[in-house]
Amino acid sequence: MIICRIAHDAPGKDEQRKALFEAHRAHLRSGMARIVQSGPLFDTDAPGAKCGALVVFEVEDIREVERFNVADPYVVNGVYDRIELLRWDRTIG
Repeated sequence: MIICRIAHDAPGKDEQRKALFEAHRAHLRSGMARIVQSGPLFDTDAPGAKCGALVVFEVEDIREVERFNVADPYVVNGVYDRIELLRWDRTIG
């Protein structure tokens, strides 16, 4: 199953985000869940303004993503203010 995590940045957390970046990046590479793709999201109304991140997982069970999510340093420390976990059915690609 493919699960997309859309994480929306919390306002006013830029310094915390920078301080936790290496820990967050290590978590993404931890192998705790199979990540197919990941990267930042940018606001289309404010070109260049980062507004969150997308991570695409391929897992057997959404609980793998839930466990991954709650252990992410950005989640633990409130860098994101909203997170969506959505199942996705690929039709092209």
